[in-house]
Amino acid sequence: MKEILSVTGLGQSFNGTTVLDNVSFTLEAGERLAVIGPSGSGKTTLLRLIAGLEAPKSGDITIVGQTASRAGEVLIAPERREVALVFQGLALFPHLNALDQISFAARGRGGVKQARTLLERIGLGHRATAQLDQLSGGERQRIALARALAQEPKLILMDEPFASLDDAKRAEMRDLLRSLLEKRETTLILVTHSRDDALDLSRRVMVLERGRPVAYDLLEALLVRPQHIAAVRALGLGQIVDGEITATGEAQTVFGKVSTATDAKSGPVRLLVRPGQPKIVSNLEGVEAEVVSVELRPPEAREVRRIAVVRVKEQLLRLFVDKNVLSVGERVRVRIDDDCELVDE
Repeated sequence: MKEILSVTGLGQSFNGTTVLDNVSFTLEAGERLAVIGPSGSGKTTLLRLIAGLEAPKSGDITIVGQTASRAGEVLIAPERREVALVFQGLALFPHLNALDQISFAARGRGGVKQARTLLERIGLGHRATAQLDQLSGGERQRIALARALAQEPKLILMDEPFASLDDAKRAEMRDLLRSLLEKRETTLILVTHSRDDALDLSRRVMVLERGRPVAYDLLEALLVRPQHIAAVRALGLGQIVDGEITATGEAQTVFGKVSTATDAKSGPVRLLVRPGQPKIVSNLEGVEAEVVSVELRPPEAREVRRIAVVRVKEQLLRLFVDKNVLSVGERVRVRIDDDCELVDE
């Protein structure tokens, strides 16, 4: 596959505050990367540097084999990078109708004919003459996506593009975006706070924390072995429980002794407890806990299950229960089954 983007040692700071620190990765044609992390972790700054809207303090950005930026310099202007931007605000033109929004971006690339084709592909062929104030939020999202694709970019950068949509519309937009990108082998970098967006659209994931990449791998690899607490939280993989490694190699926690999936020396550790590992057990086993709440979990097919939250020494633990047999304030005994993984801070 052809390399589309190479980022090496990228760094940025503002007024002496480091925003990005030593970010490096490469993407090939058709790859999709989700960049996730808490607010202020540098996600949007990364996109702005790749787009050429800012010069980096350190590092290099290479796009399709050409050095586009290096420390202190923007060598290739944003409009010459073959990079399209879709930000949360969409930045559509208020005075143009749906068709003209796209045909403006398609100038020199098929113009109105290309724009009409894209309108049909996003299911809005019948809305060609609609003005911006006549379009719904979901329709505007589709127009913004079609406008980006009309530029025939090598790379699309998207910053929280679906933030204003409800869950059903988000899922619909993800399906549409994925189908369009796969047909064109267009490379995508998606900045998002949404776990569902990341899981549904990405093949690779980068987790940023305070400007540093604390995890970067194929999505499947991170789901199996997240390694860092930030990845656990961003991908919603489970709960973090504090423990202390004992002489037997187990971890002592407020929820009892827990076996670990990774060898560790003595001392404090952080454990990933995945959904399904905590269990309510008989009175002869486990640690006593108080039921704090019981609620329905989102249904899978016709299966109805509940989630109980229990408390031991002010620490909370979520666990699945099959029947609504628990009540708030009830005392139960819990145990964490199976090996738990160790994760870094």
